Amino acid sequence: MKKFIPLFVLIGLAVLAAAIYITVYYVGMPTRDIDLSGAPANFWLGLWQGLIIVLSFIASWFDNNIVLYQVNNNGFWYNLGYLIALSVSVGGIARGSRPRKKAKK
Repeated sequence: MKKFIPLFVLIGLAVLAAAIYITVYYVGMPTRDIDLSGAPANFWLGLWQGLIIVLSFIASWFDNNIVLYQVNNNGFWYNLGYLIALSVSVGGIARGSRPRKKAKK
């Protein structure tokens, strides 16, 4: 049974990579071939795209069509949502990697 553990890990990583790619490409971030005639991105789309920025950054290494910022947006509200979510997602990663102080007894 121990021989199959690396196989399960590889299958799990492949499924995870596929899920990240599908989330980013089809649900999340804009692509280079964006249609500028459609409705501009709003606050909620900016919030979503800011939350998945780390996944989008990783996916953009493998697919040059994925971009990290929606060009066709409605200005202030999209930028506000993007900034809030960006600070939550990237700030949360940075805060979680800091060493913790030991409590005094």
